[in-house]
Amino acid sequence: MVAIRHSHRLDPNNFELASWSAGLQMSPITFEQLLIAWRYAQEKIDIEQNHLMWFGVELVEILHSLNMDDDSLVAALLFPLVKQNIIDLVQIKEHFDNDVKNLVKGVLEMDNVRQLNASHASDLQIDNIRRMLLAMVDDFRCVVIKLAERIVYLRDTERLSEEDLVLAAKECSHIYAPLANRLGIGQLKWELEDYCFRALHPQEYRQIAKYDLGERRLDREQYIANFVEDLTACLQDELESVQIYGRPKHIYSIWKKMQKKHLRFEQLFDVRAVRVIVPNLQDCYTALGIVHTHYKHLPEHFDDYIANPKPNGYQSIHTVVLGEGNKTIEVQIRTQKMHDDAELGVAAHWKYKEGATAGRSGYEEKIVWLRKLLDWQKDIADSGDVVAEMRSQVFDDRVYVFTPKGEVVDLPKNATPLDFAYSIHSEIGHRCIGAKIAGRIVPFTYILQMGDQVEIITQKNPNPSRDWLIPSQGFVNTARARSKIVAWFKKLDRDKNIPLGKEMLEAEMAKFNFSQKQIEDLALPRYNLKQIDDLYAGI
Repeated sequence: MVAIRHSHRLDPNNFELASWSAGLQMSPITFEQLLIAWRYAQEKIDIEQNHLMWFGVELVEILHSLNMDDDSLVAALLFPLVKQNIIDLVQIKEHFDNDVKNLVKGVLEMDNVRQLNASHASDLQIDNIRRMLLAMVDDFRCVVIKLAERIVYLRDTERLSEEDLVLAAKECSHIYAPLANRLGIGQLKWELEDYCFRALHPQEYRQIAKYDLGERRLDREQYIANFVEDLTACLQDELESVQIYGRPKHIYSIWKKMQKKHLRFEQLFDVRAVRVIVPNLQDCYTALGIVHTHYKHLPEHFDDYIANPKPNGYQSIHTVVLGEGNKTIEVQIRTQKMHDDAELGVAAHWKYKEGATAGRSGYEEKIVWLRKLLDWQKDIADSGDVVAEMRSQVFDDRVYVFTPKGEVVDLPKNATPLDFAYSIHSEIGHRCIGAKIAGRIVPFTYILQMGDQVEIITQKNPNPSRDWLIPSQGFVNTARARSKIVAWFKKLDRDKNIPLGKEMLEAEMAKFNFSQKQIEDLALPRYNLKQIDDLYAGI
């Protein structure tokens, strides 16, 4: 689990932000940003609301351990106050930058995920969930903040009733833990699962914790320490900069494996485990060869997730060997980047993208991100807690595509490039003469696919074609695009018909010596028209 320093909660009056940030090894710039947010937040609360500050502090600690950027940390510190309506998004925008405001807004949108368990799929729910998904695709940081926020919420058992705790645990186990898994953030996934397990299955949790934390654990830790010492001596002769340490086994994963394989705690072969971190890919296999040379291994328990990564991108080599006394011990071998990807998931993006700035990721990253979210929605649909109708309307009947700048656009399924153009702006649609998908020209009848990057080619003057309105041609499939095209031609025809209608009416009325004013006074109220041009166009 994430290591959290709780000492600051003992005496809130003597809390020192500088000492706390120094303990976390924060940069001076990060500390300065948090100090501004801290002082602003303190001005807005009274003593009875101090717990909101500590909630934010714990949230910041988790995100800092994930290498999240300064805007994310500031948003996390302020989020509890926004959720309790002490401050609002307008105030955040006034005192901090727009990025912080958008992050807080995105985290608030994540609350719409609760509606995935609703018993009735209302139009408002569908719209809210679509907005939530768009916010998630647009900036993954809001999702990471939300996952961390759920962990802090589940930790605070003293402030929660048993009913609220169980409700939150069910929500997290069905929705947020699978999301953390799909995003590959092991550091959050394990903690979410353990807290949910403790709340939903307290007796089983205590039983395994008793095994894991009692005398057996002390014996096991000493055994692992001896194994690490021996393995280090073996590997250091062949490899440089190798790191080896014991790997904690989380209570929920222990219970899950016991249930799946019908084993007792003592029968689990991977309760004893170590992790080997090496500099590069080749070193992974060199280390594997050394391990298998010095220890007898069990081939049936070997997995190469480097050659065959898990669906969430996890990479590592797993092998089980026999140590002293023929006891089984699992050895995981990976590079530092693989380790960070496994623990941090999408958050590892910040660490390895040279010159990266906090904010919206590029198109390629968003495609990967979108696919992970779509996999996640299948996970929660398979859990049986999601109404099939809602899942269909939110996901199956929609297509999510990107502009050249990486902005996500939500369209009905079977939308075409022209539908996309008109969804951006009617003028873009009217002036459209071509479209590209990922840089390649496509016909107007092309059906947009999930994750397509769409570029619209335009001309100077608007010139839509009446053929676009022929259903059998398949140029447009959305009501919005069709209505915009119809409106354009109505206006075009009106501009032509007004002078013709005026000429015809004046010629006819001249026979009866009617003036234009008399025509207006008689015709406009009779036909409920607003202006005389409407009469001319109708003629």
